[in-house]
Amino acid sequence: MDRKELDRLISQHSIPSVLLFEGDEEYMKQRSLRALRQSLLPEGLEELNETVLESPETDQLIAASETLPFMAERRLVVVRDHPALTGRAEADDRLAGYLTAVPSSTVLVFYCTKKPDGRKKIYTAIKKLNGIVSFAPLKDRELTTFVTDAFHELGKECDERTADYLIFTCGSDANMLLGEISKIASYAGDAPAIRPDDVRSLATPSTECTIFQMVDAVVTRQQSRAFLLMRNQLLAGTDRLYMLSMLLRQFRLLQHIRIMQYEKRSRDEIRSALGVPPFAVEQYTRQAAMYTNAQAKKAVRICFDAEYAVKSGRMNQEGSLEAVLLKLFSLQSPAEN
Repeated sequence: MDRKELDRLISQHSIPSVLLFEGDEEYMKQRSLRALRQSLLPEGLEELNETVLESPETDQLIAASETLPFMAERRLVVVRDHPALTGRAEADDRLAGYLTAVPSSTVLVFYCTKKPDGRKKIYTAIKKLNGIVSFAPLKDRELTTFVTDAFHELGKECDERTADYLIFTCGSDANMLLGEISKIASYAGDAPAIRPDDVRSLATPSTECTIFQMVDAVVTRQQSRAFLLMRNQLLAGTDRLYMLSMLLRQFRLLQHIRIMQYEKRSRDEIRSALGVPPFAVEQYTRQAAMYTNAQAKKAVRICFDAEYAVKSGRMNQEGSLEAVLLKLFSLQSPAEN
């Protein structure tokens, strides 16, 4: 199930006795756990009805689960990153078998911050009980609404276009976005609304956004800016091979846009095919317009060849980015064709 299905079960007070929280969206995972606590634990009796365990022995886990709730209908047992799910250990038969016998007076939650191994015995047992809850990153309209609502809670108005720009700049991780939203709202002072200029001057760009800016510098022939952006990312500890792969992805997007434009696809069709927010489509389309079809294809080949050469050991990772940027700048500009 996904988090929306879990929210429905919580609202209906039909929470299964065994759950496993997995997925990359940590903020939503934590929010659902808070919702579980609020639903199950009477105010003032939280500590008496909740047990949080780290790598427990099977006896300890079973003892916590068998303990009756105090002045509540159910108690909550949270097991964080059980090694039988996220490590090399394997659950013993007793634990795997016990999952079908967890009393209705307990909600046992296996909370995974690391990726669980779907081949593990305990994972399979929870899956059979329909207890797997997947927390995928927020996307599209849901993510935009998350940003606008977060600003609203801080007393600031933020239109959807500005929210999309923040997402484009910082990425889609909810926890990270909340930090940026708090910072921007604080610096905005008494201003009632957040504007794109506030995001531009205050938000910390993600690596993906910086790669976009590097590509922008390449297509607009700003060599010094491109190398400065590259150096800043390297000083921040970003891996060169990761940056190469992101450059390849960006130029592939530009090539796909050129192809779809040749096929006379609509803007909505292009956006759907690329899987990027509306704001980003405008930016990528502007970049694609700076290249001919042949140049876009050549840029992809330059990035692909470099990434393959590094991965295969034919090129040293040190200096690979610099070589790629120089080759990209060597492409003829449209005005020279």
